[in-house]
Amino acid sequence: MKKNPSILISICLLFAASNSGFSQKTIENVVIVAFESPYEVLTVLVDEEQYDYQVTQETAFQDNTKKKINAELFRKGCEINLSFKIENKKRVATKVKIISDANSGKEYFKGVFELLEDDLAYIDGRKVKLAKGAALECSGKNTCGCKRGMVYLDFTEVKKGDFVTIQGVSNKGLVFANQVTVCKNEHTETDRKLRTSVENSYNSDGTHSVSAPPGIVVPPNSLYQGNIKIGSLEYKLLDNIRIQGYVNMVGNRLLPDYAKDDAWQKKNEIFFRFYVIQNPIPNAFAFPNGMVFVHTGLLQLMENEAQLAAVLGHEIAHVTYEHSNSRYQSQGLFESEALKSTGGKILGKALVIAKDATGMNNGGLGEDLLDGVGIGISQTKPSDISNLFEKSKETQADRVGLMYAYLAGYDIREAAKFWQIMSTKTRDETFQAKMKTDVKGLLSQNAANFENKNFVSSLTEDMTSKVVGNYLETIYTSHPLTQKRLKDINQLLLTTYEGEDFSKFSAGRSEYVKFITNLK
Repeated sequence: MKKNPSILISICLLFAASNSGFSQKTIENVVIVAFESPYEVLTVLVDEEQYDYQVTQETAFQDNTKKKINAELFRKGCEINLSFKIENKKRVATKVKIISDANSGKEYFKGVFELLEDDLAYIDGRKVKLAKGAALECSGKNTCGCKRGMVYLDFTEVKKGDFVTIQGVSNKGLVFANQVTVCKNEHTETDRKLRTSVENSYNSDGTHSVSAPPGIVVPPNSLYQGNIKIGSLEYKLLDNIRIQGYVNMVGNRLLPDYAKDDAWQKKNEIFFRFYVIQNPIPNAFAFPNGMVFVHTGLLQLMENEAQLAAVLGHEIAHVTYEHSNSRYQSQGLFESEALKSTGGKILGKALVIAKDATGMNNGGLGEDLLDGVGIGISQTKPSDISNLFEKSKETQADRVGLMYAYLAGYDIREAAKFWQIMSTKTRDETFQAKMKTDVKGLLSQNAANFENKNFVSSLTEDMTSKVVGNYLETIYTSHPLTQKRLKDINQLLLTTYEGEDFSKFSAGRSEYVKFITNLK
């Protein structure tokens, strides 16, 4: 029988492909879990699972400028882009490019001095020790409340709640500070104006409190029935005193000691209160006066108390680190009258210019559409005073919030699990469609509260979709942001909390189910 040469060639090519490997692939933004001498196996975290990649003499290691660097500079916690091929049923790394190095050695950051345990300080969600001969002194700025030339002997002379700037080096999850600059947390006139504008902007008419069940802590001025109105926006509060009290109980556990002190609260005009809003869109936000809100839609996605603690800790950090204050000072968007009447419109204009939300230039937008953009983005939170922060502030709040949960005894590995849930959900088309429907419904429901009663009906379907999409990008349902937060938290678990025995920490699943079960 005569053999067909074309079949033989195909078989040979198939055999060759099975041995020489598939074409090169690249996976971006993964975190190194393990890579140690003799640097033959690189272990990375992909979709919450660990995978090994073989390293050969041909593997190229590059910095973020594509310059070749030594393999030993790639440490646990580094974020990398990884190119590889398959050979003999093994993944073989061909190129490893560093994106960020959580253990680069050099550290420079500003944060709040939260806690001191022996010689270990907690600052900016990091563990900090003073290096031998470290300089610790006042910054000397007029707004810092201390005189230039003032030198502190050690961290025991720094007041908890004050801001400090750290310069030093990191090693195995610890930062060794060579220089510390102190700026006292003074309550300025700007702070006072911001707090006052927030307090004057909400209206609790029609709400009332009842006696809490035994074991449930409800703070003063608590609201749990009816609506809370902020400016022209109305929020329906969950009519369940047990759940409201439970969320307050968890929130108060997370507060740093200085934030619980009466003198600090009165001086800074910050009184932490936690509220649950009846809203299906997964979100949470905070006001600079200590009011923290969480949506039922977010509670329904959580599995345990530790996950709730991570989210509440994040919002508390926005307050203690005064993220709204910096936005107030730099943007000037928050004058009280503007907040009461046109806050949504002001923010809408800013975001239209910045993001071109409707695909049109600002000059072609009418006032109705500007109202729609502003309200559409801020519908379930007053964005002009809550958490539309730049990514660095969100990352800092995640880092500090994780620390608050850790210090309160929660298993912070659950934070990574929560963001994995969010990452999975935000990829789901059914979930995305439901979120868009919910946001559109909220626009219609609140149309009567706006100065222009017809702006919702005047929006075209295309414009409405873009407004809704822009809104969803600012909250927990933004898929790119959920992926980044998951990666950042995994980096912290691999570095700052490396070697931690989490068996002694609590996830609080039974407690969470006990109180939140009615929402499921």
